Amino acid sequence: MVEPVLTPGGVLEPGRLGLVGATAARTSGVARVRVLVRLRFAVMWNTLRRHPMQLVGAIVGGLYALGLLAALVIALVGLSFAPTELARTALVLGGSVVLLGWMVGPIVTSGMDRTLDPARLVGIPISPNLQLTGIAAASLLGIPGLVTLLVSLTSAVVWLRSPGAFVVALLLAPVGAITAVLACQLVITALSRLSASRRFREVMGGLLILVLVLLGPIFTGIGAGVATLAERLPAIAAGFGWTPLGAVWAVPAGLAEGHWLQAAAQALIALATPVVLGLAWRRLFLSNLGTSAGGSRASGRAGAGWFARFPATPRGAVAARALTYWLRDPRYLQSLIVVLVMPVVFGFVSATTGAPILLPGSTVLVAVLISLSTFADISYDGTAFSAHVLRGVRGIDDRLGRIWANAIVGVPVILLVALVTTAIVGRFDQLPTLLGLVAAVTLGGFGVASVCSALFVMPVPASGENPFASKPGAGVLSMVGMAGSYGSLALLSLPTIGFTIAAGVTGAPWLIWTTLAVGIVNGAVVCWIGIRWGAAIFDRRAPELFARVVAQG
Repeated sequence: MVEPVLTPGGVLEPGRLGLVGATAARTSGVARVRVLVRLRFAVMWNTLRRHPMQLVGAIVGGLYALGLLAALVIALVGLSFAPTELARTALVLGGSVVLLGWMVGPIVTSGMDRTLDPARLVGIPISPNLQLTGIAAASLLGIPGLVTLLVSLTSAVVWLRSPGAFVVALLLAPVGAITAVLACQLVITALSRLSASRRFREVMGGLLILVLVLLGPIFTGIGAGVATLAERLPAIAAGFGWTPLGAVWAVPAGLAEGHWLQAAAQALIALATPVVLGLAWRRLFLSNLGTSAGGSRASGRAGAGWFARFPATPRGAVAARALTYWLRDPRYLQSLIVVLVMPVVFGFVSATTGAPILLPGSTVLVAVLISLSTFADISYDGTAFSAHVLRGVRGIDDRLGRIWANAIVGVPVILLVALVTTAIVGRFDQLPTLLGLVAAVTLGGFGVASVCSALFVMPVPASGENPFASKPGAGVLSMVGMAGSYGSLALLSLPTIGFTIAAGVTGAPWLIWTTLAVGIVNGAVVCWIGIRWGAAIFDRRAPELFARVVAQG
């Protein structure tokens, strides 16, 4: 028996592909699945090894997963001393939430690792069934999969009082973990093909707006009905126990309570669920073969677009291209949608808390998010950033061009939000104070982003790539980068923040107008220093930045 051999780089040697094809018939399916699993982890390790910061992010994520696992184990051990009804309610509802998290979490957080994407396996002579098995096994053996499997096994401890229920819980634990993995893969595979359509992305953006707008009423309803809901949780858990979401967790509870027929019926549902999910995933997987790498259809437009409306200078060219991204790149549009919904969410919060100042205060958050968005500009450029390096674009032109485009889109939006929210609460007397703070964080954000984007390259999905794809350690690394940039901006805006608090507390007209002046000066100084500093870093490190952009792609 000959097994395909991985190179130290984590891929199959080109010279051995013929060997793989010639010996595929003599190589067992288990061996080939093992190769896929090894390939996934080899690629992941090589990616982390090339990017030390992503390795740090992966380590932090692993430590977080260990902490979460320890907390869940302690909770499950404590639950073993609880009454049977409480244990059943907690396990069924908790298990249902875990399964929903596997289905929805990767979509919301873009945290799905697609190292073994079908488009990347086209050149490897492995049957679709073995590809499916390898992808599922690799997903199960990842950190989320292992945590889910270990928690599922530990949940059997809750039923130590009933030996039969304990044994059945141990046997069904892998079923619960496999169900979660298959449900996740089914959703991701379904959306991977749809995401190539611009119309689908627009619909998803509209749904995102709807969900964010409804967050306020949803949280209000939850807060008002917590007491009533707590009384109905056992009945809700009983209902979920008859669904694919919670059946696997309800079977041991039924045995512990002596409901043998009920447990048998729920066991059939639990065992049938991964079979149905696997068949549905296989059908969708096969229909996607040959189309996974097709991407979206590109369309051309006559004319030079925004390039004809900006000066024929390097700075103008950078601004024109950046503005084109802002108006046409779905990655920018998605972030802009989230920013625009923030005032609506804050409006619901202010209405329910009796603090109307929160509504105009949302303008500050909008200003921070928009001004710091250029932090990931070079990462979003991808290989197009080579034009900046090859043509020798100066750092000052690159920095100012990107800020120019950002300001064209962001400043009118920020001013509009400030005026509308101030009018709603009727506090035009504090409008100069608000504008002063907004000026400080907007101009300061431009300066901070100019420095940060010249220092770091964030792992982001490439243009046209599956928007649900992610790179190992990317989530934690992105959070660290955002925390650093937000923290730096807050620290640099402290003079204006101090005057804002004083003006809001005293209401003195001289303090209100002084805050406006201080905010403009504070922001302008930070912006000027940040642009000059970021330009100097860019001039020194542009080739290194390009190398990092290429390596992360």
